[in-house]
Amino acid sequence: MRTPAASMTPLPSPPPPGETATAGPSTASAAPGDRPGFLAGGGEMGALMRGFDWDATPLGPPQGWPHSLRTAIRIMLTSRQPIWIGWGDALHFFYNDAYKSIIGGKHPGALGQPTSVVWREIWPEIAPLLATAMTGSEGTFVEQKLLVMERNGYPEETYYTFSYSPVPDDHGGTGGIICANSDDTERVRAERQLNVLRDVAATASEARAWRDACARAMAALSSDPRDIVFALLYIAEPGARTLQRTGAIGIDDGHPGAPAQIALDAHWPWPVAEVLAQQQPVLLDGLAERFAVPLPGGAWSVAPSRAAVIEVAPSGSASHRGVLVVGLNPFRLFDERYRSFLTLAAGQIGAAMHSALAYEAERKRAEALAEIDRAKTAFFSNISHEFRTPLTLMLGPLEELVRRAGPGEDRAMLEMTHRNGLRLLKLVNALLDFSRIESGRVTMRRQPTDVAALTADLASLFRASVEAAGITLRVDCPPLCPPLARAVAVDRDMWETIVLNLVSNAFKFTFAGTIAVTVAPQGDDAVVLTVRDTGIGIPAAELPRIFERFHRVEGAQGRTIEGSGIGLALVQELVRLHGGTIDVQSTPGAGTCFTVRLPAGADAAMDAAMDAATAVATAADAAPPASSVQARAYVETALRWPQAQMPPASSVAAEDLPLPSAQPVAEADAGEAARAGALVLVVDNNDDLRDYMRRLLGAAGHRVAVAADGEAALALARAHAPALVVSDVMMPRLDGFGLVRALRGDAALSDTPVLLLSARAGEEARVSGLGSGADDYLVKPFSARELLARVASNLRLSALRRASERRLQELNASLERRVAQAVADHDRLWELSEDLLIVARFDGCLQRVSPAWTRTLGHAPQQVLGRAYLSFIYPDDLAGASAQLDALRHDGMPVRFECRQQRADGALRWLAWTLSVDPANGHIHGVGRDVTGDRAAQAALRHADEALRTAQKMESIGNLTGGVAHDFNNLLQVIGGNLQLLARDLAGDDRAGPRLRNALAGVARGAKLASQLLAFGRRQPLAPRVVNLGRLVRTLDDMLRRALGDGIEIETVVSPDLWNTLVDPFQVENALLNLAINARDAMHGHGRLTLAARNALPGEATGEAAAAAPMQYVLLSVTDTGVGMPPEVQERVFEPFFTTKPEGQGTGLGLSMVYGFIRQSDGHVKISSEPGHGTTVTLFLPRVLQDEDPDIEPDAGPARGGSETVLVVEDDEDVRATVVEMLASLGYHVLRARDAHSALAIVERGVPVDLLFSDVVMPGPLRSTELARKLRERLPDAGVLFTSGYADSAIVHDGRLDAGIELLSKPYTHEALARKVRHVLAHRGQRAGEAGQGRPAPPRVLCVLCVDDDALVRAGTAEVLRAHGMHALEADGEAEALALLDGNAVDVLLTDVALAGESGVDLALAATVRQPGLGVVFATGYALELTPAQRAELGAVAVLRKPYPAQALLEVLRDVAGDIPGDAPGQAEAPGRPQPAS
Repeated sequence: MRTPAASMTPLPSPPPPGETATAGPSTASAAPGDRPGFLAGGGEMGALMRGFDWDATPLGPPQGWPHSLRTAIRIMLTSRQPIWIGWGDALHFFYNDAYKSIIGGKHPGALGQPTSVVWREIWPEIAPLLATAMTGSEGTFVEQKLLVMERNGYPEETYYTFSYSPVPDDHGGTGGIICANSDDTERVRAERQLNVLRDVAATASEARAWRDACARAMAALSSDPRDIVFALLYIAEPGARTLQRTGAIGIDDGHPGAPAQIALDAHWPWPVAEVLAQQQPVLLDGLAERFAVPLPGGAWSVAPSRAAVIEVAPSGSASHRGVLVVGLNPFRLFDERYRSFLTLAAGQIGAAMHSALAYEAERKRAEALAEIDRAKTAFFSNISHEFRTPLTLMLGPLEELVRRAGPGEDRAMLEMTHRNGLRLLKLVNALLDFSRIESGRVTMRRQPTDVAALTADLASLFRASVEAAGITLRVDCPPLCPPLARAVAVDRDMWETIVLNLVSNAFKFTFAGTIAVTVAPQGDDAVVLTVRDTGIGIPAAELPRIFERFHRVEGAQGRTIEGSGIGLALVQELVRLHGGTIDVQSTPGAGTCFTVRLPAGADAAMDAAMDAATAVATAADAAPPASSVQARAYVETALRWPQAQMPPASSVAAEDLPLPSAQPVAEADAGEAARAGALVLVVDNNDDLRDYMRRLLGAAGHRVAVAADGEAALALARAHAPALVVSDVMMPRLDGFGLVRALRGDAALSDTPVLLLSARAGEEARVSGLGSGADDYLVKPFSARELLARVASNLRLSALRRASERRLQELNASLERRVAQAVADHDRLWELSEDLLIVARFDGCLQRVSPAWTRTLGHAPQQVLGRAYLSFIYPDDLAGASAQLDALRHDGMPVRFECRQQRADGALRWLAWTLSVDPANGHIHGVGRDVTGDRAAQAALRHADEALRTAQKMESIGNLTGGVAHDFNNLLQVIGGNLQLLARDLAGDDRAGPRLRNALAGVARGAKLASQLLAFGRRQPLAPRVVNLGRLVRTLDDMLRRALGDGIEIETVVSPDLWNTLVDPFQVENALLNLAINARDAMHGHGRLTLAARNALPGEATGEAAAAAPMQYVLLSVTDTGVGMPPEVQERVFEPFFTTKPEGQGTGLGLSMVYGFIRQSDGHVKISSEPGHGTTVTLFLPRVLQDEDPDIEPDAGPARGGSETVLVVEDDEDVRATVVEMLASLGYHVLRARDAHSALAIVERGVPVDLLFSDVVMPGPLRSTELARKLRERLPDAGVLFTSGYADSAIVHDGRLDAGIELLSKPYTHEALARKVRHVLAHRGQRAGEAGQGRPAPPRVLCVLCVDDDALVRAGTAEVLRAHGMHALEADGEAEALALLDGNAVDVLLTDVALAGESGVDLALAATVRQPGLGVVFATGYALELTPAQRAELGAVAVLRKPYPAQALLEVLRDVAGDIPGDAPGQAEAPGRPQPAS
């Protein structure tokens, strides 16, 4: 339990002045001079004791403490051993600095408290011990005492060794106790855990099954119930989807937390899926809430609240996986040591499982090997018996045929067949004997035998073979003396096998010297057979394995390498069956000695017991050894071995076969080679097989040479160059693989085909043979037909290969010719290339240059060669070129750069160079291309792009400002109109009058600002007239002088024969006035202003070449001598609201207005300036050939009204109300309508209307121009006056009012409205008469139906069309489009091809049926293919590829519908005009 905070006495802060401190530590409890000496020092605890208020405790001030207490405290404070002291009946608590680590979080509040309060959680355990120490005369001592303490706020398992010693008081009694402590917690835990780990490792490792290992491990874990409260082990076997419980300790099997199995992907009751996936331990909290049934507490009285789940995996095994679930000690933190302990335990369980699994696997492997060995023995036994019957049927008739055959080829072949049959019988007998021995089914017919005589007879059978080889055979087998003469009982057949094997082995590996066979007694009870030779000997490392089955000494040189490796193993087994022993001694190069010892096991009683049948059998067995079939087989085999000491190469030859001449066989085809008798070299150490292949190949027409081993074959091949080598693999001296390597290493024989023969079958053997360099691989036994086919195919392939080599040589020769031609072509390219080609040394010195160098730079080759490449680089570009060359030399990678080089005549040319290094010789190769023209074109393109970006930026700003000005004008109209009406109502009011005038002046300034914005945005309606700028400028002279002041000198220069231009003269005056005022401000009121007008030079306005400039312009320039402008100011000077003047001295719209007006008038503006040298602004206006229009005198009379009827159409309610009131104040009868439909309804009701006063832009499908047209159809004499806040495309085209249109721009004054209305009413009859006289009709408004399911694309396209004076209808699909076609006359259908679920082509087909002659334009992002039927119905259509610019759209509409609004004479044709659909 956690000790309540109230039970501790906290360390209070020093009391404020004037207050008395209570009991507890206090720095003011005693004056420094009054502090007792026994409390001196002691570190932190000494300071706390000195500052503690002991007066508030039963102990009182330290000065009055008993002497024994002071002594004990002094000892405690000076000791490094953890010590605490309890004094008094309550045992008030003292402790030193070393004890702080034990008391933990109770420090420093425990000082002075009763011990029962300090250690309340362990008081039941220590109280009896303290009582014993307090009441007795001696203390107590406890070692490694378990105490569950709450030192740091939680219960904690601790172990202490301590003693309670009584401390006497001054009266002879016990005043308290002193306790010296030793914390043994970590040591006890470590020992406990080490014991567990040792037990797990010791017991589990002895298991022989993995489940047993798990059980043993869990039993070992149960020895630590404190750290492992309970444990569960779950293991999943290979392929299982669940974990099975294989062990449990400390928990019942029926508990919910211990299920018998858990799924691998389960998260309850334990998160095994997470642990197996992360391979990291997982800590679980809140076990009480996880399970309804309480978990066991193990050695504790409290159930664990946490558990750890740890992965268990056998080392090196990915098959078995599992987890270990451990209930954790409730009184111990799960720190790194605890985690490591559990991880080690899980790891040891895994290691034990791995050991058990490995043992099981090894046991199963041993059992499997034993089973295989038994199966092999049974197989050999059965198959050997099966061999005997066909061998008997083969050997019997063969013997008869040999006996009957006469001398000749047939007899030789029969003898060869019989000989190899006997050899096969020998091998079968050996296998049968061995299998019978291993299976325990051997039956011995032991009988007393004269071993010496039998051995001598058997050994003598080899005498002819041995002596023919020049070796001495010494047989020393004297008769044995009694009692051994007839006492040795042997199986005669087995003894025959023993002797024949040992003597034939001695002959096989002995090439000179002596072979000695001796039989001698050894005492009275044994006989010794010794076979000694002077052969090659056996290496010492091979002696322990010499009697193993199928073991052969690697690299041993014998008369033959034939043999199964079973002979000596069979000899050892036969000797053991006789109860004898066999051993071997050998010295490499000196010889070998085999010694057989046989016990004498027969006696005289055996002779007496032999019955007649046995005697007959014995007599039969005593037949001479020479008649034994087995003996004859051994002797026949030995006779076929080479008889000389070592088989020399000269001993094998082609047997008088005429060898081929030097003419290669491959020069003829394969058939001719075969007919001519191609030389085939046959190599095999077996005489019979060698002779057989020789006869077979010779009969097929080949010439055959033979050799017995690889060295002899190599010598013959070097002497006679065979067309094919047929070689066995296993041969003495040099085997078949070595022969192939030697042939491939000989330049003259490297392409000789080789056919390897081997008894090793299988894919691996074949791959090994072909991998050694052989051309083909034939497995024994093979048929004669297969051998002949293989030989013929290899000869044919060899001939084809050599013919291919000959053709390759011819190709190489032709390749040389082609290379020479390529070099010539290269030279021609070098001569003709327009690029500059160079070759330079690594240091950059030019070695060779192409003629293009002279053609481009004018330098002769003799002036270039030998000079440094960098010497021809323009000095300003030398640093960059030099850096590129350094990079080329350093990195070796090609470099590319451009630089200028000077021609011989001094002109500069730009060249783009690519340089690279040839790694073979270090030369630098370079290609230079003249890019002077390309750079000029790029510069022109950059200039054009910059101009385009500037134009687009100004266009965007103009659109924005024009839209703002429109709304601004509407507001100004409402404000200004009402102010003017209010001025009439308040006429004579002295106080209101000035205010109204100021307000009206503000409206005028706002109107001017809006006008400037519209001018910049090219939205102001212009009234252009044909004027002469020279006369116009001269008329402005007086106005400019008044505006600029006397400090400015004005000079006007007008050239004679100045062309006329079409322009709004009022806007020209405004532009010149703005420029003049800006010039005045730049000159600070003093300077010269020059106005100049002249005809512009061709191309001067646009910067084009004179021949390419189709337009002519009149130039008007304004030049000042002011401060000038830097380039960054010039770039922004035409932007609206940009100004360099101080705040409040300009709006920044003057030059913007000039720019917009000139661009709207199809002109151009240029500005040139230099700081400190003034500025020139040049205006270019297009020339016209018409005569100058006469001047129009403005109406200067007073404004007056009338009594006519005026129909006002305005969608803005405030503007409409203001206009109605203004007109009513002038005496007019006013009708009002909010849109064109409402106005048309009024007209159609028959109401007489004299004047239609309509806003241009209104909502609804009926536009204002259509309303005016319908009005004139019904009322021809009615006048029409439009009003607008900006130039709308309905009545303004190319910035100019349409002919016959009257417009009053917003905002307008009361007087301007009155004059304009009277002007229109006065001239309405005249216009009607002119219309009747055949004046040109207003421009036709093209109606375009835009159909697109993308609202943004549709709206953008419609806006472009309206901006160019066309009437645009919008539809998002086929149904809406057809409805609009039914109610409107449409000129062009502009439709997307892929509509939402519909087809634009189908829409076009339906539309042309409704309105024949309708133009069709398809807009699509893909290529459009129409069927012949569709093309026939639609006629000529056009296709626009998305995305398309506005100009491309206008070009298509012009192609489809003819002239459209906005077309201007001389307008440049838009690039990329779309083509009609195919």
